Amino acid sequence: SSGINAEWPLRPGVYLQSCIDEIGTFGDILQLVIVELIYKVCQAKPTERAKFIRTVYNLLSSNSASVRYEAAGTLVTLSSTPTAVKAAAKCYVELIVHESDNNVKLVVVDKLMKLQQDHKHDLSLQQELSMDVLRILGSTDIEVRRKTLDFLMSLISLRNVKDVVSLLKKEVIKTYSNTDKDQKRKKYRLRLCVDTTA
Repeated sequence: SSGINAEWPLRPGVYLQSCIDEIGTFGDILQLVIVELIYKVCQAKPTERAKFIRTVYNLLSSNSASVRYEAAGTLVTLSSTPTAVKAAAKCYVELIVHESDNNVKLVVVDKLMKLQQDHKHDLSLQQELSMDVLRILGSTDIEVRRKTLDFLMSLISLRNVKDVVSLLKKEVIKTYSNTDKDQKRKKYRLRLCVDTTA
């Protein structure tokens, strides 16, 4: 039994290396298994990270949103380089912008916020994130917009304040041009105005 456990990271590692060039052609369920397998192999044997990190990067462009989400999370556990963190953050933003399920969007916004908190010392990440996060405000769900505004306020710095305020003003104008007069839209507009003038 202990012999099997000692060999465990070697067997999946050998399998992964044998199919590494074909992973992009696998279906989404098998790609999810591969992401989990890479994570487990690299946790058990950290020296294997370099062999598989490119594969995880490649899975950030999978056709499956689930695979992209898991690959982004795995990428930042395998590497904390600015390139890896920015790639994961961009992947999360794209998932939020293109996902139709608002509950999924909220989960991914939380994941993006945690990523930002874990790397708040990286000023260039903060700068890029602030501009990318503004794209999420195009969501039709008021709760997603509210959470995004809260997140955006934590990203404002002297470097980006003018750009952020300018884009928030445009967002306020959009709420006036919309013919929908519901109460949630009015609350959103008020929130934008308060955040823009704060």
